[in-house]
Amino acid sequence: MRIRDFHRNIKIRMAVYLAFGTAQFTTFPFMAVYFDRYFGMEVTGMLLAISMIASLFSGAVGGFYADRVGRKRLMVLSEAIFLVSYLAMAAGNSPWLESPLLTFIAFLVNNVCWGMYGPADEAMLLDVTTAENRPMMYAIFYWLTNLTIAVGASIGALFFEAYRFQLFAIMSIVVLGSLLVTIFFIKETHHPAPNSHDTSQHFIWAMAHNYLAILKDKTFMYYFLAGTLVMSVEFQLTNGIAIHLANTVKRQVLWVISGHSFIVDGVKMLGFLQTENTVLVVLLAALAARWIKRFPEKWVLFFAITLNVTGYSVMTFNNMPMVLFIVMLLATIGEVAGVPVRQAYLGDITPDHARSSYVAVNGMAFGLSRVLSSGGVALSALVPAWGMGVVSFGVGMLGLFFYFAVIPEVHARRNLNIEREPEQLTI
Repeated sequence: MRIRDFHRNIKIRMAVYLAFGTAQFTTFPFMAVYFDRYFGMEVTGMLLAISMIASLFSGAVGGFYADRVGRKRLMVLSEAIFLVSYLAMAAGNSPWLESPLLTFIAFLVNNVCWGMYGPADEAMLLDVTTAENRPMMYAIFYWLTNLTIAVGASIGALFFEAYRFQLFAIMSIVVLGSLLVTIFFIKETHHPAPNSHDTSQHFIWAMAHNYLAILKDKTFMYYFLAGTLVMSVEFQLTNGIAIHLANTVKRQVLWVISGHSFIVDGVKMLGFLQTENTVLVVLLAALAARWIKRFPEKWVLFFAITLNVTGYSVMTFNNMPMVLFIVMLLATIGEVAGVPVRQAYLGDITPDHARSSYVAVNGMAFGLSRVLSSGGVALSALVPAWGMGVVSFGVGMLGLFFYFAVIPEVHARRNLNIEREPEQLTI
């Protein structure tokens, strides 16, 4: 499978995602710092929480309507509002106006639109892929995500403070280009039945009925729990592991090159580990996409999650720099090998008529896993460091158990979809 063999929509989305993601990460990682400067830490925390909750709710609404009116319509609407919100951010940080309040309102609108856009976008990609090429598609997007983070955040670190207006203006131009591409080049992949957008049923009741049906899907809920548990271990890096490193890694010489000493402490060690993870993902993701095809996906998943969970679990109690570098290498290898397989299962589990809704619910696993990883910080005050390692490993292995529980049903649903997939993939 080569990139040129993918459906046209996927190739277009890859190009747009590279530009969109890079531009977005020049600003969004630094917004919390920006708001803290103007509103203070307490207000900023509340504002960010409101933004996250609004995004979760809009994701549910967006997933519901994308199944009823089609993917493209929701994507066009969201990108149009994206454009307005970024223009507002540019205006609020322009030479003529400095308005943190306008910037936050635009930021909130942007997050709400992102909640609507995400389920429709991912469901569209699932519509035009098969069980065979989904792992590679996800591997490529995973690689692109890490590349855009590395490039975009590096640019933002250099220019966000002095050139916010220019960065938001560039983002507006990129979103305008994305909107035009979606309107003129993206092909609709989901054509709902004529009565699927009937508004005679009360909106709240219809949406509740839709999502209750998903919650009753035992296979999907096992998949949801598996992803939540495994990601909660990974997110320990910026929660419990970060605190552990800051408190236990003493200032020391990491290595000496040409007479220059590289000094490391806990905070710098965390930065090095995050950089190592990002660089390794960019370097290894393409190789992993080819490698995993050579082995049964069940065993790829087993070894990938075991490596990933073991690596992060060791980080919860170890403070030796060289050991930390080695276990991060193992964790990242597990990450790049396992993520494409884990994400590809979603396409096999989700039915065509409710795919966006399933994607929206699955997106909530991200927020829930962050909540669980934050809870680990409180638990670490009561449990010794080695105990947190045991807990993290146990949580990760429980996630692996749930993944293994869904594999038989994944294959059963995959086989049911094989006969009708070719007609959906017409370019």
